[in-house]
Amino acid sequence: MPMDDGPITPALVVWTAKRVITQHSEPPSEHRVTGRCKQCRDDGCGMLDWARGVLKAHRTPA
Repeated sequence: MPMDDGPITPALVVWTAKRVITQHSEPPSEHRVTGRCKQCRDDGCGMLDWARGVLKAHRTPA
């Protein structure tokens, strides 16, 4: 049984990118691990780079 209920929409991709950035911007807490993910390495994070690229690509000019 698939986990998703529908197609991957641009809104879903943007929402996911925002959640990735939020995870990386929250300070670490003693109650939960934040500030990094399993993709994070000492030289950066591929997931965070992806999220920034998605939001940059979906940014609308003012």
